[in-house]
Amino acid sequence: MYYGVRSALNLVRTIPDYVAGKIQSRPQPADGVSYAPKIKKQDGQIDWNQPARAVWNRIRGLAPWPGAFTHLPAQPHPQLLKVWQAEPIEVSGPPGEILRADKSGILVACGRDALRILVLQREGGRPLSAAEFLAGHPLQPSQRLT
Repeated sequence: MYYGVRSALNLVRTIPDYVAGKIQSRPQPADGVSYAPKIKKQDGQIDWNQPARAVWNRIRGLAPWPGAFTHLPAQPHPQLLKVWQAEPIEVSGPPGEILRADKSGILVACGRDALRILVLQREGGRPLSAAEFLAGHPLQPSQRLT
């Protein structure tokens, strides 16, 4: 069950008791409190030197805004690619290098292991599966994402 559904069900069970005065609110303890900085668009830039699991968590954590993104070197300027869905894979290679690009996904090496990109979006385009993207934008092993 997704956390959002679980949270919603929990609220449905809890709010009536709170309104009836059966549940009393209490302040959060000051010990251990920390502040998270506001998320900025540049926080979505993927650092391929990070472990695949950390990149995967960033992709999931920053969806839908600002989203995780990388750049594919191209002429006259790099092409922005937003990554919507991926999965970590136990394979290694130089960070940022495309290891394989086929209908199963675009496999990109990370600092540890690799990430299989399943759904991505070109700047100005719509989200596409890796297979759809590769049909119009072939990628070759050894190309690098930055």
